[in-house]
Amino acid sequence: MDTMAATSLACLRIRIAPEQIYFLKFILEAYDNLTIMSTVDRVEGVVELKYPLELEQDVKGVLQSMSRRLGLEDFNS
Repeated sequence: MDTMAATSLACLRIRIAPEQIYFLKFILEAYDNLTIMSTVDRVEGVVELKYPLELEQDVKGVLQSMSRRLGLEDFNS
């Protein structure tokens, strides 16, 4: 029987301009297996990103590069 090592996932909630939720999802899907994105509150623009801990710098780099376009809040780089 094969065993797989459990990967810990980090969770990050951010607030973006609500009209940018679909754009962010589209961009994140272009990076295969980078994050799992869930919309928490589409009216307020709150989304949750889950990702492997070893990809944290990559995730934050992508977010930081798009922060102005997304109207990103609550993000500490």
